[in-house]
Amino acid sequence: MKLTNELIQYIFHLECQLFMKTNSYYIIMEKCNIKCLNFEERNQLQHDINNIFSKLIQIIKKSCPELTNEDILFCCLKKIGLDNSIICHCMGNVNKQAINQRRYRIKRKMKESMCYEIFYLIFFNIYN
Repeated sequence: MKLTNELIQYIFHLECQLFMKTNSYYIIMEKCNIKCLNFEERNQLQHDINNIFSKLIQIIKKSCPELTNEDILFCCLKKIGLDNSIICHCMGNVNKQAINQRRYRIKRKMKESMCYEIFYLIFFNIYN
C-alpha cells in the first residue's frame, strides 16, 4: 500500500499530538527556554521520540537511509514545531549555527535520496 502525502502528514500529526502528552515534552517546555537538557533527560527524550514517532522514523529511514539518528531526532523535533533555539537545548548544544548546518545537511541528503517530499512534509508543512 502506497502512502499518500496526506496520509503521511496525518500520521505525523497524530504522532506529534501523542508526543505532546509525554513527560519529555513537558520538560522541554519548562526547561529548554533556559538551559540544555541533561544527559538523562536527553536519553528519555530519545526514548520517547523513538516510541512515539515510530512511523515517521520508519518512513524517514526507508526513504533516506543516509540520515543519522541525530538527524532523525532533529526531524522529529522540527516536525513538532519547536524553535531552533529550543532544539539546540534539547540536543545538548547551544550553538544555533550547528542546527542550521544540520538542517542543510539533511536537506542535501534527502535531495540526493530523491525524498525531497519527505523533507517538505517535515520542515514546511507543519500540521499541529
